[in-house]
Amino acid sequence: MRAICPNCAGTHVKKRGIRRGLQRWTCKVCTRYFSTPKHIEESGILPKILLFDIETALMEVYVWGLFKQRIPHTNIIKDRNGNEKSWFVLSWAAKWLYGDIMSDIVTPEEAKSRKDNRVLKSIWKLLDEADIVIAHNGDRFDIRKLNARFLDNGMNPPSPYKSIDTLKITRREFAFVSYKQDFLTKHFKLEQKLGTDFQLWVDCQAGNQDALDRMQEYNQHDVLGLEDVYLKVRPFIKNHPNLGVLLDMDVCPNCACENIDETEAVYFTGANKFPVYRCAGCKSPYIRHKKNSSQFKTNLRSVAS
Repeated sequence: MRAICPNCAGTHVKKRGIRRGLQRWTCKVCTRYFSTPKHIEESGILPKILLFDIETALMEVYVWGLFKQRIPHTNIIKDRNGNEKSWFVLSWAAKWLYGDIMSDIVTPEEAKSRKDNRVLKSIWKLLDEADIVIAHNGDRFDIRKLNARFLDNGMNPPSPYKSIDTLKITRREFAFVSYKQDFLTKHFKLEQKLGTDFQLWVDCQAGNQDALDRMQEYNQHDVLGLEDVYLKVRPFIKNHPNLGVLLDMDVCPNCACENIDETEAVYFTGANKFPVYRCAGCKSPYIRHKKNSSQFKTNLRSVAS
C-alpha cells in the first residue's frame, strides 16, 4: 500500500522529506532515491476502496393470498428441486473512490435463461482487488447475495476486505426520519436515484433490451449517490477501517489526508489521556498515541471508537 520503487518494484521504502513539492523516498531494497506527488490522493497509493451496488431478479412463488403469507420454500417455482435458479444477479455498478463508474449487466439471452455467470466474474474481480468495500445495506444484502451466487457457481471467495455499510452507519449515528439511500440523497441534495417501478424488473427478466439499459443506468446512479452519502457521513464513522495502518503512514485514519491539526481537546480513557486531532480534509476528529509511543504511526482511531 506504500509507494513502489520504480527501479526494483520494492515496497520497503522510507520517506526522506519534501523537495520542490514532491515527496522523496529511499528504497531499502536497492537503496535508490525516487519521488512521488506530495499528497496521497495524487500519488496513486490510496487503498483500493470500492463502492458498489447490485440489482437482483425477482423470485417466482406460489401463494394463496396477498396479506401476511407465510411462504414455505416448497412454494418457490424455480428452485424447488435445485435445478433452476429462483433468483440471479441482473447487474452491478461500482467505482473506485474518486474514480470513474463501471458496470455490467446480463444480456437479453442471459436474462431469459437466468444466467449470471459472466456478470458474477466481473464483479468478483473487483471485490478480489479491493481493500475496503462500501455499500448501502451491503452487509445484509449485496455481499451475502453475491457470496451465495459465488458459492452456487463454484467460485472461490474474493480476497479478504473490510466492509463499510452506510445504512448501518446512518442508523447508528443519526436520527433521520428514514435511512433509505433515496431519502438521504434527497435530504442532503446529493446525486439522487432514478425513478423506477416494478414493471422494470419484469421487463428485464423478459430480456427487454430497453429495460436492461434503464436498469444499468439506474444501478450506476445508485453508486454515484452512494459515494456522495459516504463522503457526507465519513467524519462521523467511528469504526472506519484505519487507512493509516493500511498505508503504514501518519495520516488521517478516515481519508488518508496528511494535513492534520492538533486541537485543544483531550480524550480520556480509564488509564491515560490523548490529544485530539482533526483532519483538515474530511474534518474527522481522531486521537493517536503519544509521540514517544512505538505505535505512534499506526495506532490512529476515531475519537469515540
